[in-house]
Amino acid sequence: MFHQTNDAELFVDPAALGKQGLKLIGNRWTKGKRTFLPLYEAKMVQAYDHRAAGVVIKAGNWMQQGKTEKTTLVDHQNPEFTAVPRWWVDDAEVSRALRLPSRWGFVGFKDITSPTNQRTMIAAAIPWCGATNHFPLLLTEASARREMCLLANLNSFVLDYATRQKIGGVTLNFFIVEQLPIFPPDRYDDCCPWNKRVTLERWISDRVLKLTCTADDMRPLAEAADFAPPVHKWKTDERAELQAELDAAFFVLYGIDRDEVQYILGTFSGTDEPDESTPTMFQCDSLILAAYDRLTASE
Repeated sequence: MFHQTNDAELFVDPAALGKQGLKLIGNRWTKGKRTFLPLYEAKMVQAYDHRAAGVVIKAGNWMQQGKTEKTTLVDHQNPEFTAVPRWWVDDAEVSRALRLPSRWGFVGFKDITSPTNQRTMIAAAIPWCGATNHFPLLLTEASARREMCLLANLNSFVLDYATRQKIGGVTLNFFIVEQLPIFPPDRYDDCCPWNKRVTLERWISDRVLKLTCTADDMRPLAEAADFAPPVHKWKTDERAELQAELDAAFFVLYGIDRDEVQYILGTFSGTDEPDESTPTMFQCDSLILAAYDRLTASE
């Protein structure tokens, strides 16, 4: 949304904001009606996690500027905790750049990646804020729940597998994303193959909202999606199960049989060893296969 090299004057450091009499509340600086929003960098997010890391600023040590500090489990479980960036941007500039009024937030993805990484496509929902050009935003006219279905599609292992066949370097450009086999919005009007009583939109978005609405700054998303309670407690085991169900669901929707699911999962490294800092990002093969078996057994 913003490019530091061209619009550096838009980015403000905390020292300058403090001198203007603004106060830091959460990760926003405010004074009266004026608000400076956090400028999100791609390294601050992980799949379904807009608070994966903050950015550390060390005065007097320019070599250490911009280092990330991973969010602890205790902080993840605190709904008031916010990831702190190194720059902020005027709320009015965000609205001007988007030519949109304030909305609940955005869905975006990390464009610096590699087909040899543990995951190639990593997407997340973030609150209304600024974002650097390495976290491209996907702006749609769809409802909040439909956007959550898109987010689930982006983070699915089956789409990630397709992404790896397309990318040749380390940048996931928009022209590559536009070639990916992403489901159209009306696909989610259909009933679940494994539960005819609910639509795909409801089944998928309920799980994505539980994974995403874990902090107070995502309440606008919960309200836009009519999701209650608006803040869902961060539970590591539950998150692993929810993500496994979503991955299994998309394997089913793409028509992938069980042997192919096992093969695709085997092409990813580290899926059977969750990362200690973000244990919900990489799922165990066994969890996904077990969820796949449950969903296909009920068809």
